[in-house]
Amino acid sequence: MHRIAAAAALALLLPALTLAEGRGPSTEAERKRAVEVTRRLEREPLGKAADADRRWLFQWIVEIPDIMVSSCSGPLSVLPGDESGRHGTELFVQSVFGMAAFLVENPKKKDDWIAVQTAGIESVLAAYRSLLKKEPEARWPELDALAEAKKKGKLRALVEKEVDCEPPGEPAPPSEITI
Repeated sequence: MHRIAAAAALALLLPALTLAEGRGPSTEAERKRAVEVTRRLEREPLGKAADADRRWLFQWIVEIPDIMVSSCSGPLSVLPGDESGRHGTELFVQSVFGMAAFLVENPKKKDDWIAVQTAGIESVLAAYRSLLKKEPEARWPELDALAEAKKKGKLRALVEKEVDCEPPGEPAPPSEITI
């Protein structure tokens, strides 16, 4: 698997750097591709093109100035850095992709952080269901609990209660994510 190391602190700086280099807002074609790639990763998280899709999508999200997502601490915090072979990092970044796809499809909800975070978790759960079909041993009790909350119609309430985001405008503490 090809891996890219990206420090969150650097990711916070990249949008400003790319704007200085002339990167403008995302295009309609890019937004369409981002949603398509996100949905494909939900259906085929281990597909042949999955690593390349993740790299493109992650870089696109970092570079564009018009769609901003934030990974917050909460039920998904156990996923990044996992070395058990259960695809924790891939599942974690899926939340970022799901949030971006939600914002593309629902731009008027950009200030509803609960809806945005919930959409990210729902994207993770879709990828997780697909992953378990190929690798049943890749089970995460935390994701099973989130799936149960979604099944009961309580996912949004759980997100509101358990997800902790930095106040708008304040950077999150640096961390490292490898995709």
